[in-house]
Amino acid sequence: MAVSFPDLSKAEGLKALNDHLAPYSYIDGYNASKDDLIVYTQIQKAPESSQYPHASRWYNHITKRLQDSFEGFSSGKGVKVSGGSASASSAAPSTPSSQTPAAPAAAAKAPAAAADDDDMSDSDDDEDLDLFGEMTPEEKEAKAKKDAIIEAAKKRGAEKAKLTKSMIVLDVKPWDDTTDMAELEKEVRSVAKDGLLWGSSKLVPVGFGIRKMQITAVIEDAKVESMDSIIEEEIVRDGESEYIQSIDVVSFNKL
Repeated sequence: MAVSFPDLSKAEGLKALNDHLAPYSYIDGYNASKDDLIVYTQIQKAPESSQYPHASRWYNHITKRLQDSFEGFSSGKGVKVSGGSASASSAAPSTPSSQTPAAPAAAAKAPAAAADDDDMSDSDDDEDLDLFGEMTPEEKEAKAKKDAIIEAAKKRGAEKAKLTKSMIVLDVKPWDDTTDMAELEKEVRSVAKDGLLWGSSKLVPVGFGIRKMQITAVIEDAKVESMDSIIEEEIVRDGESEYIQSIDVVSFNKL
């Protein structure tokens, strides 16, 4: 979407530009484009840093780049300035100039002429262009603070994950009414894992003289990745257990 500014020769226009550039490095955001050139040529003199700090920072940055033999801009998204030009071609004369810019319009001559001469290769030039890749000191400081906050949040999340536990209630079913339930419980509790703690148990009547054992377990989530794997591979073992027919998970709750 094209950006619009009031007349940049007036305080209203400079304030709008300053507000727009507060979170951005350039007119289109974080990538330089011909929109920067269009706006630049409409400003009569460098904005006062005390009144328009963001606009001043941007203006000085563009000026420095133009003085360092600027090579070209990307196409841009389009920008409109009240009382100004509507396109990059009309924003600056096409006659080349080798002098250092004494005013915005003069500074724009060299890049505008280069753009006219290289119309057929604009897309290639844009892809190779990394003119405004460096960050300002303010941007570097803001990025460093943001990275530090993100890193601290990641560390807190990792520490919290280590402390997270879950309580699981299991129904352990025997083969029949002749199954030794004491041996059944002993077999379940014989499974030992780092981060797995067996809790209380009780026998619950099922019917026809058959009872099941209900037992609780507490696991540390960071150490025990899958309780299902423990049940299938180390307790039930595909029906190879002499005492245990099957195990159902009754509940699984975070602590």
